[in-house]
Amino acid sequence: MKLDPRCALLLLLAYLVALSSLSPGQNLLLALMCVLPVILLIFSPLPKADLLAQAAYVLPFSFAIAAVALLRGNTAQAVFFLLRSYISILTVLIVTKLVSTLDLLRAMERLGAPKFLIIVTEFLMRYLEVLRAEADAMRLAALCRGAAQSKLIAASSLGMLFVRSLERSTGIHNAMLARGFSGRLPRLYPMQWHIADSVTLVVGLAGIAGLRWAL
Repeated sequence: MKLDPRCALLLLLAYLVALSSLSPGQNLLLALMCVLPVILLIFSPLPKADLLAQAAYVLPFSFAIAAVALLRGNTAQAVFFLLRSYISILTVLIVTKLVSTLDLLRAMERLGAPKFLIIVTEFLMRYLEVLRAEADAMRLAALCRGAAQSKLIAASSLGMLFVRSLERSTGIHNAMLARGFSGRLPRLYPMQWHIADSVTLVVGLAGIAGLRWAL
């Protein structure tokens, strides 16, 4: 049985809160917390090498915090910050690969997240690829006309892209209003919470809390 997205989201939030509450020096506890996403990654049918590489993208941003510890001569603390950031991003990537982003957004909506945020995020996901294709078409048209690559042309193309995006968004909004849009996107199927979801949530929260605060 497929896990309810709300259960997966609550477990993810609980794990991230427990992980972020770790203090420098709790290296053994951090290592134990890292075991959970590693086990999930091993037994999941996901491309493991790709996820490990994608999670490493956060390291340059985390290094800014770790650099402070390195300047103070505390190498262990720097490694702690880097590892905690890496494992946090890795866990988020695993969950978003196992549960679709749209399902996670629906779970956030059902758990009380602002509807405006949910709708904006859904539209961004749906039409970001459309905007990228529009930008590629404008770039190809400019190159076919012999336009050279320059900051001025890039700025004017970006402005034109914003104008076309506004026109497209206005047309889409008018079309949705004509079809009875009331501020909430329709759902094709309802979310159902089963007993297995309750058991998984209780066991997962107990395991995370026990691992974090009981050890």
